[in-house]
Amino acid sequence: MLHSGALRERLQDPSLGEGTITLIIRDPNITIIGDMNLGSGDRQGAPLYGCKSLLRVDLKGCTKLTQLGNHVFRECSSLTSVTLPDGLTQLGDYVFRWCSSLTSVSLPDGLTQLGDYVFAWCSSLTSVSLPDGLMQLGNFVFRECSSLTSVSLPDGLTQLGNYVFMDCPSLTSVSLPDGVTHLGDYVFGGCSSLTSVALPDGLTQLGFGVFGYCSSLTSVVLPDGVTQLGDAVFVDCSSLTSVSLPDGLTQMGDGVFEGCSSLTSVALPDGVTQLGDDVFRGCSSLTSMANSAGFSDVVPYLRDRYKCVTLRKLFLRLLGQYSQAVNEANGTEAEKHAIALAFFPTDNSSTLDVGLFLKAMNASGGDGVKGLVGYILKFV
Repeated sequence: MLHSGALRERLQDPSLGEGTITLIIRDPNITIIGDMNLGSGDRQGAPLYGCKSLLRVDLKGCTKLTQLGNHVFRECSSLTSVTLPDGLTQLGDYVFRWCSSLTSVSLPDGLTQLGDYVFAWCSSLTSVSLPDGLMQLGNFVFRECSSLTSVSLPDGLTQLGNYVFMDCPSLTSVSLPDGVTHLGDYVFGGCSSLTSVALPDGLTQLGFGVFGYCSSLTSVVLPDGVTQLGDAVFVDCSSLTSVSLPDGLTQMGDGVFEGCSSLTSVALPDGVTQLGDDVFRGCSSLTSMANSAGFSDVVPYLRDRYKCVTLRKLFLRLLGQYSQAVNEANGTEAEKHAIALAFFPTDNSSTLDVGLFLKAMNASGGDGVKGLVGYILKFV
């Protein structure tokens, strides 16, 4: 175990210039560097804390090393690269915090745990590839990594903690693995260049302010499993124009779309029974559209729009079924349509839908193919 401050004192000798030392440790008996229980107030006790003379570190020869404790390289502001051994499984809290010159870190495949604030304020870090064995990201892991443009997230990842990518202004896109079910508070908050996010089907929870202040985000499709939206999820996403909400959504917290001044399209499901305060406050484009449609309040307008969208989906689906029946029939074009109309109501796949469809068609005043197609075209 290496946890003594003696090495740090030598590396902090005033005669050593900043970014002049390459540290290579090849002791095969070292298993831990630092202390996993070292508190924030005791950070100066970390073995390499604040060593501005460090330029590069190579720990590859520490073949039994499994842990880097809290604060180990914190505030090593000249450190540009670190080579870690294959057997490393844990990085404690704050390990590389404020390593402002750090451009690259090769994380070993066996790494399973990243502590809080591990790379926070690493302003020169441009990309990180996370190992496949990593299942969770702690809080604030990449906070204010101002040069970070891309992150490769492993397939086994299931949870992102709070504030993971908070204020990463160079991050443009993120693809989340299929196994992610939970996004913590403010995960992408303040990522001002983020234009798109691919959300996995298994996602069920979005915490407070997940996409807050993502001023370049233009559209989002939420997966079907999401039933609740926390407070301020899209607050001040000023470029957001449309959001697709899942049919199973039941609750929306306070200020979900507050300040989304470009928002023009939201289909508000009928199942939403709880709406927080100020959900659409400052959505000036949406308010304008509601007023022009004759609604004094945005919510009734959105519910009306949702019904129109749902009805349109129904008719498009039935139109597809009808077209297939026409294509499968024999005879002239008129005979094909007559056959399709004759057998169309017997389709057992959606009897109720078909019944409503034919009832609406008959009420439209048309007859035969003309009435059917004419009514459908009103919804296409």
